[in-house]
Amino acid sequence: MSCYRRPFTYLLRTLRVSQEVDRHHLTQADFAAHLGLSRSYWSQVLHRHRPLTPMVRQCLLHSLYLQGIPEDELWDLLPGDLADAPGGAR
Repeated sequence: MSCYRRPFTYLLRTLRVSQEVDRHHLTQADFAAHLGLSRSYWSQVLHRHRPLTPMVRQCLLHSLYLQGIPEDELWDLLPGDLADAPGGAR
């Protein structure tokens, strides 16, 4: 068991990102491919079962389909200990 705790956890703001994906007439599978992610990994991120890694956050920020959307509309920033608690990342 590790004593390391992440200072923060980033979780996708699912509704906001899904609205943009829909607005561009993309499927979630198309958007996952656009980001360079597998469909299953994107699904976990989309449903907030996985936190956003720094690489995925960069992909979102540079996405053609999300241009101009501020970071605080793309993801939530949670203290690490809250996200690690059972049910905290949902």
